[in-house]
Amino acid sequence: MSGGRPVFGRGVNAANSKPNAAPVWQRPVRLSLAGKWLIGTSALFVVCGILFDRPVVTALGGIPIALLGWGWAVARTTLARYPEQARITVGNLDLSRRSQVGSDEVRMVLGRTMVAEVVCDLGDRRLERTARMHPVAVSPSRALLEGQGSQRSLRFTPSRVGDAWLQGFDLTVDVAMGLFTVTTFIPSLLRVTVLPRHYPLRQQAPLVATRSSLQERAGAVFSRRRGMSLEIRELRDHVPGDPFKHIAWTASARRGKLISREFESDLVLSVFVVIDVSPSMFWGTPGHTRVDYAIEVAYNLLSAVVGRGFKAGLIVNDDKVRLSVPLGGGRGHMPRIVEALLEVPWLLHADRTEITERELAERVAHWFQRHQGTSLYLPPGLTTPDPRDSGIDEARLLAVARDELASQLQRRARRHAVLPIDAYSRDAKSSVLRAFCRYSGIPLPLDPTPRPSGQARGLEGALHEVLAARGGPHTVLVISDFYSADDLDTLRRVALAARRRRHSLVVFCPWDAGFERGPALPDRMAEAIVEVSRLRVGHNLQAAQALLRPAGVRFLRCSPDDVVPRLLARLRQVA
Repeated sequence: MSGGRPVFGRGVNAANSKPNAAPVWQRPVRLSLAGKWLIGTSALFVVCGILFDRPVVTALGGIPIALLGWGWAVARTTLARYPEQARITVGNLDLSRRSQVGSDEVRMVLGRTMVAEVVCDLGDRRLERTARMHPVAVSPSRALLEGQGSQRSLRFTPSRVGDAWLQGFDLTVDVAMGLFTVTTFIPSLLRVTVLPRHYPLRQQAPLVATRSSLQERAGAVFSRRRGMSLEIRELRDHVPGDPFKHIAWTASARRGKLISREFESDLVLSVFVVIDVSPSMFWGTPGHTRVDYAIEVAYNLLSAVVGRGFKAGLIVNDDKVRLSVPLGGGRGHMPRIVEALLEVPWLLHADRTEITERELAERVAHWFQRHQGTSLYLPPGLTTPDPRDSGIDEARLLAVARDELASQLQRRARRHAVLPIDAYSRDAKSSVLRAFCRYSGIPLPLDPTPRPSGQARGLEGALHEVLAARGGPHTVLVISDFYSADDLDTLRRVALAARRRRHSLVVFCPWDAGFERGPALPDRMAEAIVEVSRLRVGHNLQAAQALLRPAGVRFLRCSPDDVVPRLLARLRQVA
């Protein structure tokens, strides 16, 4: 069985439900197969007794009806008892205690599967052995529960870099001698941070600087390699080919042989990676889209740069700059870059998603209804017949969402939001709800429609940030598919400005056919659409190469199999 189906659907008006218990419509009581046979037999006895005027037969038919009534009462009691008594433990995390949710951050690498033992305590050993549990994970992650009894094994497989959520478990138990089936949702919110894969460089040479930089030397970490600085790295034996002026005559006289001085290199490398997150970069199967490869390329490249002691920065843009990590270095800089990369799949801004304000409020209200049993719907007498009215107490919804968001951020390991809470929308209320969706794992549908010339405007804004950055010259790697980059004159002017300041501009376009890997397309129409988009990307890329190459822009082409090693090899020549 697969637990990859989405948790959230359309909102349901549950104004009549109890305030502190999950509503009945979420936890239905159904007749089991045995119960259906029993009620059919009872109806047959009653009908036969009435038709043939046999009171005894009619009375015998009433006994199963009374038994079903008793079973219904037992099932209703079970509904009220299980959500409060059920305790689910995943690994060493007790997800039934909300105070611990998020206190222990679960981290894993993309491409791996998290396997953890799940223990479900219902307070009844007999029911624990027969209970059927289905994990509910936020798509596109997949969750599978294996085994029987109170101890089961959970296999959680994320499909994309970023935060992945296990929302809880759908629990189904047979009660009242198996006459009724009770289905309930046990909220067990678990957040898993999925990190990009790290590709080893094998026997390739490390990334080094090949030209001088005008950055401030104070606090800079230089690479431990040969160079022409004034700082001596080591004294070693003279070998043929060493410059004559590097011979240390005093040390040579003391040791009785020629000794050469080896100096440190004072070349400082600074790299900016610009990731385009336009809608066309998200087309395809999650985990195989162009933006997924862009995240892995950026992570591996920036890890190599920061690991060598150089400086790096990150800019994320679509039609404008969405997220920016300033140029920096050191041990504390790479975690900031990783946080920004993990935010890329969850840029739920108002102009990036296809959802109305009413649907947004309904999804957040549904989350509170499902996870906390809190009804945020107005009583029927206070609602209006206007179809645009969702019937939600918006003031209370905003207050509880703000409090829960603050609590979740406090329980997180980093204890702060990567983006400000008010950065998701111009409207304060919508911004809070969207930020709540981001940190609670409520997926919002992304807008798949590219904006005309949107990529050109976004890349222009990103390059202007590079030009305004301190120091330089910088090596700028732009990762974009150039699907809607129509206004190339603006990019040419910015590229010429970067060339005048000695910046090196490199463009990587994941246009190779291998980047289209994934499940087979359903029909010829879908294949035709993909082929048309591929032709458009090819046309835009050829136009960009013809216009931007004279401005000093280099273009790289790689396949998904060797994208990271080949990019690093090519960047060594231009850094």
